Amino acid sequence: MQVLLGSLGLMAVGPIVDAAHSAAPSHAVYRSTDRGRSWTRSDEGLPGQARINAFASIGNTVMAGTDAGVFLSLDQGLTWQPAPGAAATSGRVLSLAAAGRKVYAGTDRSGVLVSEDQGRSWSRSASFPAPYVRSLLGAGAAVYAGTDKEGVFTSVDGGATWVRMSDGLPPDGQVFTMTKVKGALFAGLYARGLWTWQEASRHWVRVGQVVPLVLAPAGETLIVGHNPGGLLWSEDLGRTWIQGAAAASGAGELTRDLPVWEAGAGDGIVYAGAAEGIYYSEDRGKTWTRARGGLPAKSSGIAFFDAGGFALAGAVVGETE
Repeated sequence: MQVLLGSLGLMAVGPIVDAAHSAAPSHAVYRSTDRGRSWTRSDEGLPGQARINAFASIGNTVMAGTDAGVFLSLDQGLTWQPAPGAAATSGRVLSLAAAGRKVYAGTDRSGVLVSEDQGRSWSRSASFPAPYVRSLLGAGAAVYAGTDKEGVFTSVDGGATWVRMSDGLPPDGQVFTMTKVKGALFAGLYARGLWTWQEASRHWVRVGQVVPLVLAPAGETLIVGHNPGGLLWSEDLGRTWIQGAAAASGAGELTRDLPVWEAGAGDGIVYAGAAEGIYYSEDRGKTWTRARGGLPAKSSGIAFFDAGGFALAGAVVGETE
């Protein structure tokens, strides 16, 4: 099972900064083959000072959306090269998603980019009406785009046309994250709470009292991360919430006021980037363990991808342990 939490396209852009010998934090990709327990650095070809914002995959290509455009990997995230054309010149790539046979990239100034050839070429979706796309979600043939001020848009024809679905959302709400659980669509708005789409009335309604920065699905469980506020989970579509706890094996830093930056899910596992570390949960967000093997002491996870046999984490890194 592949879960999309990232992006595609390859070419080196400047040197990679070794965080162990640098006073300033840098950005890196780490790779795990043991379900998040240990990690090795895996960002050859990526620019070390460009933030990694998202991952995605289609076919045999893994993509990373960065502040320097889209980068591609054809060897399961071991090496990277830049994507050409619009994916390199359209500004920061903040989000990625695959839907059908296409991949979509959300940017901070050029709306949505679309690739039909696994990231080898990209074009701007001329009909997309907003420049700033914070989040993308692929669900079957449909793709959803969460914007900075204009709400949510969806396309079911490969990005040729888009329908606005923002009734009920607060004005100028920043749609930081979206996911689906049990067929229900959820959107997390920055400082505005959690919202769910009512298809019958074509209207969003707020659900629960959480104010998530990030969302992740774990089967029929919905997980949210707060900044601050830690990690919480719900098994009733967001009506009630329980705080995630440290696993018995350790993760004592998992406090109720922990800042959580990002979350992502794979097959039976959930990852979270919290404060200065990366955490994983194998019980749908109920308990969490901090990953330490191979990671710097300060390694805030900000993007995740899980393909079953391997996982990737984009991180802001500081000194090593």
